Amino acid sequence: MAGETTSRFWEEVVKVTLAFVAEPEQVGFPLWTAPLTTPLLASCLTAAGHEVELLDTRLCEAPLADELAATSGDVVAISFMSHSRDEAFEVAALCREQGRITIGGGAHPTVLPGELVDSGLFDHVVRGEGERTLPRLVTDIERGRRPEEQVLQGEPFDLLDYPQPRDDAAYRDVYRPPSFVSTSRAASLTGLTAEAVAELASRDDGLVDVDALRGLSAERFPATREFRSIYLELGRGCPFHCRYCTIQNDWFAPKAGRARPLADVVAEVRYFVDRYDTNYVILVDSIAPAYPDFARFAEFMKTDLPDVEFSFNCTSTHFTPAVAEALAGANCLVWFGFETASPRLLRALRKPGNARTQLRATELCAEHGIRFGANLLLGVPGETTEDYELTMEFLAETRPHSPNPNILTPLPGTDTYRRCLDEGLLRDPGHYRSWTADQIRTRGHGPLLGVDYDRVLSYHRRMLELDRTGEVVHVERGCHLKPHE
Repeated sequence: MAGETTSRFWEEVVKVTLAFVAEPEQVGFPLWTAPLTTPLLASCLTAAGHEVELLDTRLCEAPLADELAATSGDVVAISFMSHSRDEAFEVAALCREQGRITIGGGAHPTVLPGELVDSGLFDHVVRGEGERTLPRLVTDIERGRRPEEQVLQGEPFDLLDYPQPRDDAAYRDVYRPPSFVSTSRAASLTGLTAEAVAELASRDDGLVDVDALRGLSAERFPATREFRSIYLELGRGCPFHCRYCTIQNDWFAPKAGRARPLADVVAEVRYFVDRYDTNYVILVDSIAPAYPDFARFAEFMKTDLPDVEFSFNCTSTHFTPAVAEALAGANCLVWFGFETASPRLLRALRKPGNARTQLRATELCAEHGIRFGANLLLGVPGETTEDYELTMEFLAETRPHSPNPNILTPLPGTDTYRRCLDEGLLRDPGHYRSWTADQIRTRGHGPLLGVDYDRVLSYHRRMLELDRTGEVVHVERGCHLKPHE
C-alpha cells in the first residue's frame, strides 16, 4: 500500500524509468527539443549508481500500455505539469497494474501533492527540485528502507554539482533526430498525397528518408536548415511573483538566484556542438540576463560559436543598455514577456515593468540590431477592447520579429487560478489542459466564464498577422527544420 515502508531488500541495483509526460508541442509534430528535466535527473541517478532509462510520451507511437510494457524500470518516476495531469495519472495507473513503484514529480505534483496521494496511484511525491532527493529515495528503496512519508520536500540543488555534460546512452537512444520518418509524417510535412509519398519510400518497412524530403522543391519542403537544438540552464530563481506564473512561485524553488559557473556552461555548449553539431541553444532561465556572467556568455557565443543561434527570456526591466551592448552582433533572439501593453492589466498581472520600460527595451533592440519576440497573454478576466488596442498599437510601433499570443489557462498554484476559482469563473476547475485558439473556435467557448472569446480570437489572429519571420516551421521528432531567412 502507498505510504507504507517495505522490508524488501533488492538483490540487484534498482532500475529507474524516468517518464516525461507532456503535451505535444505542435499538432502532428510532438517535439522540437529534448526536455531538460529527465535527462538531468538521469545523470544524477546514474552518478548515484542506478540504472536509468527514459520515456517521453510525446514520442510514443504504440499504445501507451505497450510502450510502458517495453520499459523495465522497477521504479517509474513521472515528471509532469498541470496540463498533462490526466496522461500522467494514466501512466501511473498502468505502472501500478504492473506492480511497479511510482513517484510523481514536477510542477503539478509540487502544487497539489495531495491530489496524487488521494488518487492511490503514487507511492511517493517529490515536491520542488528532485536532483538530490530522487536519487536518495531510490537508494532507500533499493536498501529496503522506504520512508513512511509519501510526500517528500525536495532539497534545493547546488548548481555547482550540475552533471557535466548531461549525456548517456538513454538520452541518445530516445532523442536522436530521425533519419527516417513514417509516410504519414512525410505527408504532413510536405503536403503530398500518400501515393506520392510512397514513391519516396526506399525501405522495405515503408519509411521515408529525411534526405529524400530535403531533395524536394522549396514549394513542397521549404527547409534548408535543420535545427539541432538543446535546452541550457544558466541558473535558477526569479525575484518576481507574476499572478499567472506556475514555475517560479516560492514553493517550487528558492527565489534567490543561483548560478552555474560560466566554465561549466561553456563546456556543456561546446560538448553538444562538437558531439551533435548543435546549432540552436535555448536558455530556459526565466530571466537569462539576471545570470551574473551573461555578458561573458554572450561574448563567448559571438566570438567562438557565431553560427550557433541562441534564444532567451527577459523582462523589460532586465534589458539594460549594458545587456543590449553585450548582445550587439550576436546570433540571438530575445523573448520578452510583455503579455500586454495595458498599464491596468500589467498591474493586475503583477508584471515587472511598465509601458515605458517595454518601449525602451524595444528601442535598445532596434539600436543594436537585436531581434526580439513578444510573448502576449489574451483572455484575462476583466480585459477590455481598449486594453487590446493599446497592445496592438504597441506591436505596430515596435514591430517584434515574432508576436506569440497565448490564451490564458489558469493553473493551480497561481494567484490567477485562486481568484478565478473564488469568483466562479472557471468553466471546469479540474480541467488543466492548455486551450488553443483552434479548440476555442471549435467548441465556441474557452476555459473562463465571462470572457469574450470572439474578441480574444479576433485579436489573436491580428497579432499573428504581424509576424515578420516569413518562416515555415517543420518539427519532426527532435528535428526542427525551417528555411533560411
